[in-house]
Amino acid sequence: MYDHISGKGIINGISWSAFERFSVQGIQFVVFVLMARILMPTDYGLVSMLAFFIVIAQLIAEGGLSQAIIRKLDHTEDDCSTAFFVNVAIGIGSYLVLFLMAPVIARFYEEPELTCLLRVLALCIIIQSTLVVHRAILTSCLDFKTQAKSTLVGALVSGITGLLMAYNGCGAWSIVGLQITNQVATAITLWIVTDWRPRMRFSTRSFRNLFGFGSKLLACNVLDSIYQSLYTLTIGKVFSAYALGCYCNARQLGSISSENLSRVVQRATYPLFCNFQNDLQRLQNGVRNYLRLATFFISPLMIGLAAIAEPLTLALIGQQWLYTAHLLRLLCFSFMFFPLNSINYMILEIKGYGSTYLRLQTFNVICGLVLLVAMLQFGLSAVCCGLFANSVISFAVNAHFAGSRIGLGIINQIKAILPSLAIAAITGIVVYGVQSILVGNWLRVLVGILVGLLSYIGLSVVFLTGTCELVADLLRNKK
Repeated sequence: MYDHISGKGIINGISWSAFERFSVQGIQFVVFVLMARILMPTDYGLVSMLAFFIVIAQLIAEGGLSQAIIRKLDHTEDDCSTAFFVNVAIGIGSYLVLFLMAPVIARFYEEPELTCLLRVLALCIIIQSTLVVHRAILTSCLDFKTQAKSTLVGALVSGITGLLMAYNGCGAWSIVGLQITNQVATAITLWIVTDWRPRMRFSTRSFRNLFGFGSKLLACNVLDSIYQSLYTLTIGKVFSAYALGCYCNARQLGSISSENLSRVVQRATYPLFCNFQNDLQRLQNGVRNYLRLATFFISPLMIGLAAIAEPLTLALIGQQWLYTAHLLRLLCFSFMFFPLNSINYMILEIKGYGSTYLRLQTFNVICGLVLLVAMLQFGLSAVCCGLFANSVISFAVNAHFAGSRIGLGIINQIKAILPSLAIAAITGIVVYGVQSILVGNWLRVLVGILVGLLSYIGLSVVFLTGTCELVADLLRNKK
């Protein structure tokens, strides 16, 4: 299945994955800025209250089968068709459960409007379930160009829909309309541009094989999503829709750099690393280079974003979102560890240590929930600090138990990331100092970015020659 994947293939895959992710995110970011200037934090807070239930239902509908298909080097038509019908059946069942539970959820939050919002928004679960196998097949072949076409159409259509609804005073329904039209437009386009169609086949043997591995991933993903979504559920219940809206938009602004860049690389490297699952040395070298590159690019982005969080937020979406700027600065330090934890989980997926993955995920979730409960009494800022603490603890534990499986334990991982972290920290201090003495939000943002780029590039050329050479090698391979 992966015989055709070469160095140029992986670079091409990363390029198209990056184009898809950042072109879509670019459109969505512009739409978000325009809508945030019209809507209020409470509008975003209302929809965010439903995220816990939607995300969990979508993961259950997927069943971990997409990752199982990608990982299986010789997946068959029976595998794909079986996975498709399982995904759709569970998707429909999940929607019906949420439809019936909607009034209960609305009473829990004491927000009657949530009943109708959830019943409409949950349609995304059924639509999404029809795309899982298509995306898994395309990803296994590193065909991100085809996926880019569908997601780009979805972003454009949904962006126009959301803006029109917002300008016409639809409030929270504008966000629901945006998400629904995004799923519908993406689904229609993906089915048009891909050749694969499910056949009327269901293989019990295929289901057992795929679900045997996928069930462990499902459990891990559900645990992680419960942990992540419990923050939105708790903040919405304990604090207010306003606080939740500010928190969720702070996460959205921060995740544009960290989570998206990480997912771009992971989508393209996962099939390649799966091909190395029986070649320890190549897998170890690949993971080490991933750590170096991820830290080299993401740590300055996150620390730099923290340094200019206030003027950037005020310049983009206005004074009503000032509290978002404060939360964003705190969350950036947590986002910095996202790619580091993700690669360690990927190691366990690739090597087939599903049970270890589940145990680590369980520990990290329990640790995070303990910190959430402990910090709640001190306010939302303390909750964000707890997220950072849990990210650090998770990295230490994951690096030890997952990295050691390929001879790349915590000490070796720290050696790989520490130089870039140190340079990024110095750059962040310089940027914060310079922008804080200026007047005018856009001036502070532009000068901060310029100073940050010059400082980081200059220090990297002097002190990070090995990583700079690795970046240069990647660029040469692309050519």
